[in-house]
Amino acid sequence: MIRENELESVRNENRRVLILSGLFVAVLLVAICALSVMLLNQLKASYPTNQQDVTSILIPAALPLAAMPADRFSISLPIILSGSVSEQIWKVTKIKLLGYELDGQHYDLATFTRIDGQDIAQGYCINRGWDVPDIGTEYLINAEGVFIPINQSDAHPIQGFLKIQS
Repeated sequence: MIRENELESVRNENRRVLILSGLFVAVLLVAICALSVMLLNQLKASYPTNQQDVTSILIPAALPLAAMPADRFSISLPIILSGSVSEQIWKVTKIKLLGYELDGQHYDLATFTRIDGQDIAQGYCINRGWDVPDIGTEYLINAEGVFIPINQSDAHPIQGFLKIQS
């Protein structure tokens, strides 16, 4: 009978060790999974890029946009600079909300001054409903005469403008 009690005691002890070992392994696996998820989230985070090396912009495919939202026609293209950068950078100096009429539609009107202060141009918005840029926002102008913001966030896009030919 003493032997049976000893065997029962050993079995109970083994069960406790087995249960504690199982809990330890479960906690260890959960910790490994949590650390893996945290590491993957850090790796997925976007790394800042040098604006001079790679700058991407949104250019709408259809100008002006009438029926569909502008973000459905947007594509992202790299900007390739030629010549002096200061010759191509324009700053917004004035914004007139709904200040330009074209085919019965009213568009926001922006006045741009080249960074060297020699030229002035105007353009009307091509991304209706997008945020109006602040005074001093810098733009580049492409070959088609579209003013494209240099620093733009995908989460909060800024209006692009089509140059008005004078």
